[in-house]
Amino acid sequence: MGDSSVRPWKLMRLMDSNEKYVIALDGPAGSGKSSVAGILARKLGCIHADSGAMYRLLTLAAMRQLGEAADHTAFGTLFQSSLDQLTPADLGCSVQLGDKGQQINCINGQDVGEQIRTLAVTARIRYIASERSFRDQVNQMLRDLAQETSLIVDGRDIGSIVFPDTAWKFYLDASARVRARRRLLELREKGKDQGISAAELEAQIEERDAEDRTRPFGALQIAPGAKLIDTSSMSRNDVVQVLLSHLQIKF
Repeated sequence: MGDSSVRPWKLMRLMDSNEKYVIALDGPAGSGKSSVAGILARKLGCIHADSGAMYRLLTLAAMRQLGEAADHTAFGTLFQSSLDQLTPADLGCSVQLGDKGQQINCINGQDVGEQIRTLAVTARIRYIASERSFRDQVNQMLRDLAQETSLIVDGRDIGSIVFPDTAWKFYLDASARVRARRRLLELREKGKDQGISAAELEAQIEERDAEDRTRPFGALQIAPGAKLIDTSSMSRNDVVQVLLSHLQIKF
């Protein structure tokens, strides 16, 4: 799909202005929003803020604080019973920007970017993401970053809750089967699949989708004014080109 007429430098008017901007990319797990956000940020010369990584960061910190329970259900029970003593501020989590503008996720100043991508963290993140105080913490971290620089932010409620006033909102979607295949490939490339099958991942994704869409706050939804893009049959670069086309029109 690569359209050679789509040239990022046509966006320089906004990029060179003093006005900070936020581009919101929402969508379910595995829709490609994080990878696409990273590519788009590099093309536009701005920062990619990965809200999912922030939830993973808080999840890993909570796991370390509470001890790794036998399974995610046991962890959820322990987490809920510890909320009076366990607050986001107590977990030592911080997000820093590296020399190249990359997001560095830290616990007590230590980069834990690899550790937050394990299946154990993935299985437990639902409990963190469903707790209001932890969502508020992530939202505040994102808003603090937006005070410093222009951002491309991916998540589930970025255009609806975190930055509802931004003019640039997109919702990336794909079938659960396609998203499961993408996730399995990613895990295998990193040697972290632990023998899980595409069918098992698809079931997990469908369960996560249902939870995300029915959450009482910060639910997964298409924000008002957002452009819906089905990425099921598109490569990452194809999606980026579509986004650039829409951004040119907007800008």
